[in-house]
Amino acid sequence: MSRNRYEDLLRELKGKRKAKNLTQAEVAAGIQLSRAQYTAIEQGRSLLNWRHLNKLAKFLKTSWTIRA
Repeated sequence: MSRNRYEDLLRELKGKRKAKNLTQAEVAAGIQLSRAQYTAIEQGRSLLNWRHLNKLAKFLKTSWTIRA
């Protein structure tokens, strides 16, 4: 995945979280990460792995399509 697409994914993740009026701490707890770990992912300082992406999709009741 290109850097621009990854950044788009992170912006979408943040937007979905905010649309549901959730804090980073609430999402982190929902996917079993620390708030600091989740914040680092959302800010692009840590990579989002497939396991976390799957948990996020379930927690936020959404899905993502990753295109090559």
